[in-house]
Amino acid sequence: MSSENTPLIRIKDMSKSYQMGEVIVHALNGVTLDVNPNEVTVILGPSGCGKTTLLNQIGGIDSPTRGTIWVDGREIQGMNQKQLTDYRQESIGFVFQFFNLIPNLTARENVEFVLEYVMDLPTREVHKRAEDLLEKVGLKGREDHYPFQLSGGEQQRVSIARALSKDPKILLADEPTGELDYTTGKMILSLLVSIANEGRGVLIVTHNKELAKIANKVLFLKDGVIVKEVINERPIPVSELEW
Repeated sequence: MSSENTPLIRIKDMSKSYQMGEVIVHALNGVTLDVNPNEVTVILGPSGCGKTTLLNQIGGIDSPTRGTIWVDGREIQGMNQKQLTDYRQESIGFVFQFFNLIPNLTARENVEFVLEYVMDLPTREVHKRAEDLLEKVGLKGREDHYPFQLSGGEQQRVSIARALSKDPKILLADEPTGELDYTTGKMILSLLVSIANEGRGVLIVTHNKELAKIANKVLFLKDGVIVKEVINERPIPVSELEW
């Protein structure tokens, strides 16, 4: 997809059901949405409404029961495991609530791990790109610290640097400020907005209603159904958030 106006993610009538004993649980039911480049899209809903399930479908971690998902021009249904692995490596960057850093690796090594072992880049390029990414997220001088030596906000910034290491067009963020204090959370959100402004699509799932104010588009998810969509013509600056 080359046009700025063409969605990076397009989902049509997507559902996901699970068989639990004799009961069928409908985690998602008829979801339709677009995520555009240069925009922040927020999916807002309470715990258990299907937000993480939706991210797992987009990320190719799980497959829908029904419906279609296109990401960066590719329909991901029907991909084999090799194709799904390539897709996750090339198109998607994940940012997790609990950071998911490797505890016995430094900040630099956590980013280099993806570059070296997932992308199979030469050592010199690995070192250079890791340094550049950590500087981009404001961690210059903290590269050789282990996760336990970093604050929550610093760990989340390592997580974002790691997600960006593959140069993905889409960033998926699952409650990215959920473990952070107010000031640090705003710092992370500012970083995510700046990433979207680089031409990427950023999709944030959260239960925090205040975060919806910074989004270009807000989707309200309830019991696996998108019940409302709101377009923000003028998202407020992150600096004005209060929660």
